[in-house]
Formats: sequence, C-alpha cells, structure tokens
Amino acid sequence: MFYLISLFWLTRETKAVLFWLYLWQLKEYHIGRFFAHFSTTIGKQLLCNKLLIFKLLLAIILLYGFYLFGFEILPPPIFSTNFFLFFFEFFVRIPFLVLILYIFEAVHASFNFFQKKLKKPVLTKKTVFLISTALVLEVLFIVALSLYFRDEWGYINFIPATFYLLLFDILTPSIVSAIVLLFQPITVLLRNRIIEKAKRKREQLKNLLVIGITGSYGKTSTKEFLATILAEKFNVLKTKEHQNSEVGVSQCILNDLKPEHEIFICEMGAYNRGGIKLLCDITKPKI
Repeated sequence: MFYLISLFWLTRETKAVLFWLYLWQLKEYHIGRFFAHFSTTIGKQLLCNKLLIFKLLLAIILLYGFYLFGFEILPPPIFSTNFFLFFFEFFVRIPFLVLILYIFEAVHASFNFFQKKLKKPVLTKKTVFLISTALVLEVLFIVALSLYFRDEWGYINFIPATFYLLLFDILTPSIVSAIVLLFQPITVLLRNRIIEKAKRKREQLKNLLVIGITGSYGKTSTKEFLATILAEKFNVLKTKEHQNSEVGVSQCILNDLKPEHEIFICEMGAYNRGGIKLLCDITKPKI
C-alpha cells in the first residue's frame, strides 16, 4: 500500500517541482519578484485553493488520530462511543482516500505532459541541477519513511507514512524554494558576472539610444506601443516579456542587442530598493 501511494505521490510531486521551478525561473530567481507574485490573484490561488485546503484537513485529521490512537494505531476499546468508533473507522481509511487523490493528480499530470501543457522550466544547467536535487530528495524521503515505519515483521505502517507524504506535498513550495535559496550564493555570483558583462557591452555602443520605462502599472503596454511606433523608422530592440529585472535586462543586452540597433526600449521593474538605479547603471538610459 505504501509503495503504491508513493508511486503516484512521486508523479504528482515531480509535476509540482517542475511548476515551482518554472515559477522561480519565470521570476528570474529574484526573491522580490517571486514573493510579489503571491500578491496577485493567481498567486493567491496557489496558496489558498480547495485542493490544498482538503489536504490540510486530511493532515489535521491524521494528526488528531495519532494523538488519540498513537502511531501504532491501537483500536479503541469496544465500549467506546459511536462517534469515537466512527472516527477510528474513518481515520484508518484516510490513506485510501489519499491514494485516490494522488492517482487523480498523477493522471492529470500525465495528461498535461502528453498534451504539452505541463508548466516546466526551460532546461539549463541550473534547472537540471535543481530538478535533480529535488527529485533525489523525494526518493530519499520515501526510502527514509519505508525504513522508519517498518515493523519487526517487515511491514510498513503506511498510515503515519502517508501523513508524512501528505505533509511533504503541502510543504512542496517551501521545500523547492529552500533548495533554490540554498544555492542562491552561486546564483548571485553568476548574476554579478552577467551584469558586469552587460555593462561592458552597453558602454561599447556609444550611439545607442536607450529608453527606460518604469512605473507601477502599464510598463509592458507602454513599451509595446512605443516599440511599434518607433520601429516604423528605426531599428528597435525591446526587452522581452517578464524581462525587466537586472538579470533579465542584462541577458537581453548580451543575447539580443546588436551594433545595428539604434534604439533599445528597456522595461525596468522595481522589486527592491536600489533596483532602478542598478538598471540605469547597466543600460544608461537617455530618456
């Protein structure tokens, strides 16, 4: 039973890991941008949705059951009240409910994969490393549970093991974020290298007109309108969608900016104090 639950759990966990790494990559591993996402309607739905609430409820019921019956799941005395007996019957069946839930999620993840609707990060050396780290951690977690809750006859007490699988599931966003942040110092070093290279390249383009666009709302729309108008007469480069942080703008300069470009329209996002100043140091806007 435990290994069956673990199989479907691992499938849905893989989907979850890919999604959260996709979101981190989308926000260019910028902590401010990542957490700012949860102030949006879509972001709030990620943290508070019916499925997550249902899983939390199951975890709480399991936790209360362990308080009543212990991890060894000792049955209640025969003279217990009807409610107590009913709760015990429901409690011991929760793993089957969790199994059905994970089967549904695993099938849904498989459909998304084959229909190419699965949200996943663009594969780079960094994302491959982060994905591998998360998946290895998940496999080790399953192995640890199977060893810890194995009794003297070799059977796994799958009810408490299921609780910990459910808990890991609920905490997946935090676990993935912790993995990302754990390797953040390396990311910062790489980030600084990219920024310095972008600065040097920008300084070589003496005749380039850089237009910086910032503000609370309408940055992207203004950039698109302006680029469309100016492209009628000039060779224009604009930053891509979501490419408005220090790293994103620097990568745009390094990868897309050519000597033949006359105007560079740069969207600038302010995610922390000093962010706009750094973007100005990189791009040196004239407007």
